[in-house]
Amino acid sequence: MKTARRQLELLLSETEAAARVRRSNAFDEVAGGQRQVVLFGAGRLGKSVRQRLAGTDLKVVAFADNNPRVWGTTLDGLTVLSPRDASDRYSQDAVFVVVIWHPSSSPLMATLLAQLRTLDCVAVPFPMLFWRHPETFLPYFFWDVPENLLQQSLDVIAAFDLLQDQASCRSFVAQVQLRLCADFECIGAPFPGEQYFPGLFSLTTQECFVDCGAYTGDTIQSFLAQSNDCFRKVIAFEADAAVMAALETVVNNLRTRAVLHKAAVGAQNGVVHFAGDGIGGGVVTRSAGKEVPCVRLDDALALENVSFIKMDIEGAELQALEGAHGVIWRDRPILAVSAYHKPDHLWRVLSSLSNLAPNSALYVRSHCSDGLDTVCYAIPPARQLLVAASETGKSRSHTQGSHS
Repeated sequence: MKTARRQLELLLSETEAAARVRRSNAFDEVAGGQRQVVLFGAGRLGKSVRQRLAGTDLKVVAFADNNPRVWGTTLDGLTVLSPRDASDRYSQDAVFVVVIWHPSSSPLMATLLAQLRTLDCVAVPFPMLFWRHPETFLPYFFWDVPENLLQQSLDVIAAFDLLQDQASCRSFVAQVQLRLCADFECIGAPFPGEQYFPGLFSLTTQECFVDCGAYTGDTIQSFLAQSNDCFRKVIAFEADAAVMAALETVVNNLRTRAVLHKAAVGAQNGVVHFAGDGIGGGVVTRSAGKEVPCVRLDDALALENVSFIKMDIEGAELQALEGAHGVIWRDRPILAVSAYHKPDHLWRVLSSLSNLAPNSALYVRSHCSDGLDTVCYAIPPARQLLVAASETGKSRSHTQGSHS
């Protein structure tokens, strides 16, 4: 059995030219020359793909969806069909593109592709379509053309070599394979541990939890459950006005033990444009959206003593880490940083964590299917739980200690 590092080296051995040809032809090779498209998924992604395909040589003829409540309805002037009806009408004349991609507790894309193929449909995942029209669709979260990833092979391998355990190594390699090959079979089931609380450390009664990208307070509520409501303080940062009422309710229930900053987090203090819709996709933009304050954690937390920082801020994680280098060096907190919003974040976040917290053990855990909710963890020596040597595999085990 090949080691994870050898698997990674083999994946990265493809030349950029070969990868460019492969991804350019991937969709058409599966489609077999078909230019009609059925979009399987009548949600946000499906609607966006339909609109962006306008003007290309591909023609969207229908939507299909597993939800019976939308069957027979119209979306952007096209009928939404059941999978069976869509197959009966178009299986011989169209390629079915799966445009459903959202957090799930079990592999979703591979299941949907198998469902369509059982119905005798030619089916492809949306990244292959995006590869055919990269100027229209990419980058999109961590999706990009494979040749761009291969250009960064040395950085990818360097980040891999920072990882602490075999589970992280396997997850990292699967993520790279997914990005290079759109191979949803390789990604497997999500890690069973709780997101941001994966069993790599335990919480103390003196925990000061900093939640960057607090959204509706869902992670704070997970923190309350994991800590049995025994902690010192919660400090939340959120810029999306559309979710603020729900978040304020959670924070207000904690009374003096919680503080809410209605601000984005970044490398500099100032004002940024923020586009938010209240459903988890709010982002800092160049010009669109509303002006909101942006703060450096080094300044916002100057008078605090923090023990745990979580970041899920839709692609602004590296900038936020840059603005937090002082507090990270000062307090040596646990760090849990999302690494799936941008194509290069999987390895760049790990590199940043290694520089900011050089004595911490680094882990990768994927908490949802299909590559979503992938988190990089940096655990300082005093906070690490004892890990079996057979699983660690790459470095010494550590025992749990109190936070100082």
